[in-house]
Amino acid sequence: MTARLVDVAQRAGVSRATASRVIAGTPRNVAPDLVERVERAARELGYRTNQSARALRTGTTGTLGVVVPSLANPYFVQLIEALSRRVRADGGVLVVSDAANSPDIEAREIDTLVNGKVDGLIVVPVTTAASGAAIRAAAPVRPIVQFDRWAEGAGTVAVAMDNHAAISMLIDHLRGLGREKIALVAAEQSSSSGAERSAAFADRLGASGRTIVLPSITTDAGRKAGRRVLKMRGDVDAVVCAADVLAIGLVTTLNRAGVAVPAEVAVTAFDDTAILEVLDPPLTSIRHPLDEMADRAIALLHADQAEREERVERFAPELVVRASSGTVQEH
Repeated sequence: MTARLVDVAQRAGVSRATASRVIAGTPRNVAPDLVERVERAARELGYRTNQSARALRTGTTGTLGVVVPSLANPYFVQLIEALSRRVRADGGVLVVSDAANSPDIEAREIDTLVNGKVDGLIVVPVTTAASGAAIRAAAPVRPIVQFDRWAEGAGTVAVAMDNHAAISMLIDHLRGLGREKIALVAAEQSSSSGAERSAAFADRLGASGRTIVLPSITTDAGRKAGRRVLKMRGDVDAVVCAADVLAIGLVTTLNRAGVAVPAEVAVTAFDDTAILEVLDPPLTSIRHPLDEMADRAIALLHADQAEREERVERFAPELVVRASSGTVQEH
């Protein structure tokens, strides 16, 4: 039998009104121990909020939306999972939309969601230059927070990782292993995250760093980069890839050509998606603090509008070291 609110109240030993305030997320004047009892009772009984009743009572549905550039990139799937865990923990629902790497599709998806029944929207902008207008236009309709990337003129806060710190961590790691001829493999810099990673690489290495720029962020693009690295053998002893999918394609190409990773060329990735651990060799990568970022993004959606003024809040990256970057080289 489906648990009812009255069942939760009886299990917790509180009034129905108290249980309702806790479940609705508005436990004003409710003692912390009672809040804990109600939440525990709801979990034990498997209670699910009646979203229709909630909408009538509070004007909210408990539904949030997220628009990502592409579901073909496993990093964005990982990002959605982090947001979804946080939304489910609050008893809500996350609606996911794929912009297909198109600012025009992105604008339509944003408009559809904010004029639908979502209480707020999280957007991972497709491009820095072209995504801001749609976000700015939608912000007066529903609370919006940018996530992982930011767009120019969006008019709202962005929650993102510190890409400059991440690139510095990778370079310091490789240099600490005796690697000095380091190349960057990146895509065309239409996104803020991509541009920041390329800029950070140039700032650290200047003319000594080589950059291979590709038209897309795909494993096929990574394979193309691998073929270019093969032609640069002797001039490159380490590669920093600006995305996991690029690193996967690159390492596959090097392996098939008989180039030992990391003995001849060390490789690092960026995003730390799950597949990296099962590759040969497993790839060193940068891990985003997605759970922390998700907590902050959702808190900002529920905050006063003044707290969502346009800015970028940065979160610290984590370096996950695996076999692809090797050990200290002897000279």
